[in-house]
Amino acid sequence: MAVDDIETYCEDGIWKTRWRNCDEPFAAGGGRQRQASQGATVACWYGVDHIITNPDGTIAEHNSYRYRREYEPS
Repeated sequence: MAVDDIETYCEDGIWKTRWRNCDEPFAAGGGRQRQASQGATVACWYGVDHIITNPDGTIAEHNSYRYRREYEPS
């Protein structure tokens, strides 16, 4: 799987978290704070960005954890 960003979003009143290149969430429920925390944790593990969107689709937060990614020689 290619490394991509993590997105936390609200769908039908339920907060969910997924990889941005995937349609299915890997976590759902528990409210915005819980999903934002889970999304940030996974983004930190993989060294990617974490984007939190408001229920209307606008971006509420965009946090980068890319500095944590290990050096990958080209």
